[in-house]
Amino acid sequence: MSNNILKITFDASTIKGTIVKDMIYTPSMSNPQLYSMFPNILFIPSIKLKRELFDKSLGDDDIKKIFLSSTQMNNFIVRLQEEKKYKPISIEDAESKGILYNNIAFVLQLFFQKGLPFSIYQTQYIINNYNWNHKYELIPIVGQSAPIVSIKLTFALQQGNKLSFVDSTRLNCKHKRESIVNDYYHLVGLDKSAGKTAKLEDQPVNTLPIARPILSPKKTVTTTTTYK
Repeated sequence: MSNNILKITFDASTIKGTIVKDMIYTPSMSNPQLYSMFPNILFIPSIKLKRELFDKSLGDDDIKKIFLSSTQMNNFIVRLQEEKKYKPISIEDAESKGILYNNIAFVLQLFFQKGLPFSIYQTQYIINNYNWNHKYELIPIVGQSAPIVSIKLTFALQQGNKLSFVDSTRLNCKHKRESIVNDYYHLVGLDKSAGKTAKLEDQPVNTLPIARPILSPKKTVTTTTTYK
């Protein structure tokens, strides 16, 4: 079964500032109803992904499920093998040929297109854009031939269920301004600018009750002392 994973850590901001930092992405953030049972985005490290590899009848949501379900992922790979579209290569070869980079970009475009929903805890947002710094880290796993691929993203989000033109324009301007500042910091050898942090009331909060363990009722032990 396929168990290669794309691990995504992200920061997110709205027009009011940064709302979360260094959060781990889970598929339920893209669709809490459909993807809650899937813990990770699966990843193909050695097959160069392109739209032509997928059945023409499949829409984006159908293709996403391939990257969430180990069963569907393995069925997809088996079909490629049967059609002679898959030739196993090493991670080193995949990296040198740009396949890892290409496949990361393919998955990001699939899951994080502008206008798609994005939930953080119980707060609903819309994706305005995302930024990937084009870097990735390979994390070896004991007993597994392929490593976890780990990346860092930055999201620009708008709260609500609809992406307005005005807020989208403002977010784009904010994003470009921050990119220019960060490029300058990098040029002069300084750390990346921290940017503005949103007020506490503008940050998403987990409002679900904390599950507490159910304790077994205490047993009463009666001790009888016998006197002679």
